[in-house]
Formats: sequence, structure tokens, C-alpha cells
Amino acid sequence: MTTANQAVLSLAEQAYQSLEKKLVTLELSPGTQVSEGQLIDLTGFGRTPVREAIQRLAQQELFTVLPRKGLVVTPVSRASMVHVLEARKPLERVVVHRAALNASDSQRSDIASIARRLTISHDSFEDFLKLDTELDHLLDICAGNPFVSTAVSPLRSHCRRFWYYHRYQMQLSDAISANSKMARLVARREYNGAQKASDGVIAVMERLVAGIEH
Repeated sequence: MTTANQAVLSLAEQAYQSLEKKLVTLELSPGTQVSEGQLIDLTGFGRTPVREAIQRLAQQELFTVLPRKGLVVTPVSRASMVHVLEARKPLERVVVHRAALNASDSQRSDIASIARRLTISHDSFEDFLKLDTELDHLLDICAGNPFVSTAVSPLRSHCRRFWYYHRYQMQLSDAISANSKMARLVARREYNGAQKASDGVIAVMERLVAGIEH
């Protein structure tokens, strides 16, 4: 791979991360129609990396491409989230199990640190969302299975967007407790308990989804 191609891939990844964050935090509001040009202006990246990011996000069902009309930000729906959680649950079990087995001592220390920071994030949804993202990224690194990480990543984005959309209806303390418990068990190499705890993280989301009418 040439240096030029590496640079394009790097910019495409940056554009993807920028747009993914704007989708999750609802800066790009669900159901809104947008153009490629608007997204270029919004992110500050060029046409090629933004187009690649759009294609990736469309494959992940976060954008709907309307031929010759632009894009629509995928609406947030209860029905879609049921399918997302059904797919995410077994994938997270693999990630957590492998992370608990494979994490180095320094990585375990970092995971334990995130668990502690989660417990003192209190009612700050922004802090929780940041730590949740940080934890997922670190668990993926420890697990060392790129296929599982690639599969679960967009599902997490959908979950965080759903959280953000319904953040005033969710029990944040339950989510904090479930995630910190899972992180502590991974840090202690208790892989069986960590797997069960990962189901507990999904269960918090399932309760939120069950309480939404549509």
C-alpha cells in the first residue's frame, strides 16, 4: 500500500469517526435529509473520505441513500433496536470472554481504571458515553478478534444513538453499574462472570427498549 493510499484511508477513518459521533449524539437528527456537500462542510474533510465514510455508514444502516436525492439519517426505532440487541448480545460475549483471557497486566489496570471512573461518573450522561466507548475500544484490543470487533462496532453505535435519543428515560445508574461490574470482572480475569455481566449490560438496554412505545 502506498503512502498516498494510507493517507486516504486515514482521512476516511477520521471522516467516519466524525460522522458517527454526529449521528450518535443527534447532531445529525434522525429522519433528516442531508446532502454529501453538507456533510463535507460539516466535517471539513474532502469529498473522497466523506464519500467512503457515507458508504460505510449506509452499510451499517445509519444512513439511507436516496438515489439522486441525497441521504436520510436513519430514524431511531424500537423495532430496529430489538434486532440490534439480538445480534449484539452473542458478539459481546465473545469479546468479553477473550478480553478476560488475553488482557495484559497493564490492560487489566486500564480496564479497572475505567470501572472506577464509571462509578464516579454519577449522572453525567456525556461522561458515561465517553467511558462506555473507551471501554469497548479497549476490550476489542484485548480480545484480539478483528472479525468480531468489526461486526459489533456498528451495533454499539446504534445502541449509543438509541441511548442518546432516550437519555431522559433511561436509568443511567443501572447502565453505569452494569458496565462497571463487567469491567471489574474482566480486569480480574473472571471470564465466566464477565460473560454473564455482559448479558447484564445488554439487559439494561433491553429494559429501556421494552419501555419505549415505538
